[in-house]
Amino acid sequence: MSLRRKLLFAIVFASGLDAATAVEVDPVRQTALNQQLARIAVLRSERPRDGMLVFVEAMTLSQLGRRELALSRLSELRDRGLGLLPTQGGGFDDLWADAEFQALRRQLADEQVKTADAPVHLRLDDPRLIPEGIAYDAKRRRYFIGSIAQKKIVSIDVSGQASDFSQPDDQLDQVLGLRVDGARDWLYAISTGVSDAESTGPRRNKVLRYRLSDGRLDQRFDVADAVQLNDVTTDADGNVYCTDSGSGTLYKMAVDATSFERFGDVGGVRGANGLAVAADGTLYVTLSLGIARLDPRTGAAERLPQPDDVVSGGIDGLYWKDGALLGIQNWTNPGRVIRLELAADGKRISALRVLQSHHHGAFAEPTTGVIVGDKLMVIANSHVAQYQAGNGFKNSETLRPTEVIAVPLR
Repeated sequence: MSLRRKLLFAIVFASGLDAATAVEVDPVRQTALNQQLARIAVLRSERPRDGMLVFVEAMTLSQLGRRELALSRLSELRDRGLGLLPTQGGGFDDLWADAEFQALRRQLADEQVKTADAPVHLRLDDPRLIPEGIAYDAKRRRYFIGSIAQKKIVSIDVSGQASDFSQPDDQLDQVLGLRVDGARDWLYAISTGVSDAESTGPRRNKVLRYRLSDGRLDQRFDVADAVQLNDVTTDADGNVYCTDSGSGTLYKMAVDATSFERFGDVGGVRGANGLAVAADGTLYVTLSLGIARLDPRTGAAERLPQPDDVVSGGIDGLYWKDGALLGIQNWTNPGRVIRLELAADGKRISALRVLQSHHHGAFAEPTTGVIVGDKLMVIANSHVAQYQAGNGFKNSETLRPTEVIAVPLR
C-alpha cells in the first residue's frame, strides 16, 4: 500500500487508521472507525452533496463490516460522473469479492470520462525503482526521479539514459518529493525514514539541497518535529515549502534562512501532500478531501469551495499553470490527471476537466509530475503499493519498468 494510502486513514479525520482489511474489527479500531463516521456526518451536514464524503463514508462502513449500508452509500454516487471509483487495496478490500459491489463498481466505471492515452515520454529499465518524485532541470535538459525502494535520486539525460545522481555518502532514506529551483540552480529532495520497517530510533525527516552545477550535496536540513515529510516546492523568491503528511502541517524555510520553521498551525492542512505556488505567490496544498489556499503571511489554511460535481480530494502531485491547478489523483480512482479551474481571485474552484483518465494502460498508481512546456510529465506506474519496506515486494513479477507519460495541457 502506498505511503499516501497508509497515511490517508490516519489523517482524514485524525483517526489513527490505516487501510488494512477489517474482517475482524478490534475494539480500538472499531472505536476509531466510528469516530470517523461521526466526523463524516458533521461534514456531510455542511456539504450534503459532496461526493467525496459519500465515498469515504462507504469506505469506512466497508471496514466496519456494514456491507448493506456501505453499498447503499456507494450507490448514491451513480449517475453523477464524479470520477470516484474504488480501487483494490484502497479501503474496500472486504467487499472486493462481493458480486453486488463489483456490479456497482462496473456501473461507476462506465460513467467515467475516457480520454486518449498520453504518449510515453520516458521509460526506465529498472522495474524496482519505486519512484515517487520527479523534477526537471531545463538548463541541462535532464530529469530527476527519486526512488523509495533504492533510496537514491536518478538523473535521466536528453537521450533517455539514466544514471545515479545521488551518492551513497548522501545517506538518503526513502526519496519522495523533488523540486528544481532553476533560478538558483538547486535541487531539493525530501528524504524520510519514517515508513521504513528497518528504521530504528528517532524519526528521520530531511530536506536535502544539491548543486545542479556539479551534482554535489550542498546541505541537509533536518526537520526534527516532522512526522512524515512528503513533498517540496519553491516560490519565485527562493522560499522553500514542504508538507508533513503525518501531522497535517506545512514547513517553510525563508530564502535567507538555514532551517525550516512551521508555517501555520499543526494539523492545519490535514492530509497535506502536494503543493503549488501561483504566479502571485499564493500557496495551494492538497488535503485528503480537497485543496486549501494558504495565507501567505500566516500560513492559515482555508479549504477552497467547489461545485458539487467536482472531486478535488485524493490528489498527490499538485501544480500551477495559467491560472489553474493541475492534480494527479491516485486513490479516489485508479489514477487520473485533472485540471481545476479557479475563480479570478483564486479563492474558489469553478470547474474540473479530465486531462488523462484512469484508462491509461501504463497507470499503476501514478504519483507526481513536472510541467515541461505544454505537457505535464507524469510518473505513470510507481508501483508504490507493491513495496514493503524492509520486506521486498508483494508481487515482484507484476512490476514494470518506470514510465513517464506526457499529458497535454491544452
